[in-house]
Amino acid sequence: MQIHVAGLFEPPYNPLPTADPAIVPMRRPCMERGCQYRNRALVYGGWLLAVLDLLANVAIVHDWVQVSRAQAAAIVERDALRAELAVRQVPRPPVVAVPAPPPAEPVRARPRPRPKSVPDVPPPVPESEKWWNR
Repeated sequence: MQIHVAGLFEPPYNPLPTADPAIVPMRRPCMERGCQYRNRALVYGGWLLAVLDLLANVAIVHDWVQVSRAQAAAIVERDALRAELAVRQVPRPPVVAVPAPPPAEPVRARPRPRPKSVPDVPPPVPESEKWWNR
């Protein structure tokens, strides 16, 4: 029985030929369990961007709520000012209506002659003009 002892360097176990010999083949544990080729700075940077995006969205929603509250308060104040102005407003003098002159006699139009009625059936074709008599 042979015992395998892993040394400092384990050669890659990849029986398939590599396309580019400059690229190191994948180690066997990476092929079996999968490796994460990630830099920690990139991972933390991604999380930082996600948190900043969340904070920006919260700030945008907060601003939207504040603006809608301010608009509602402005509408209430505007309505109160309009009601106060309507109470203070001096009544307008009544408008005097001037009667319109009586309508003139309508001019009678000359009657138009009726157009001649056109029959729905075309006139008969003489026998001399028919195609079988040519």
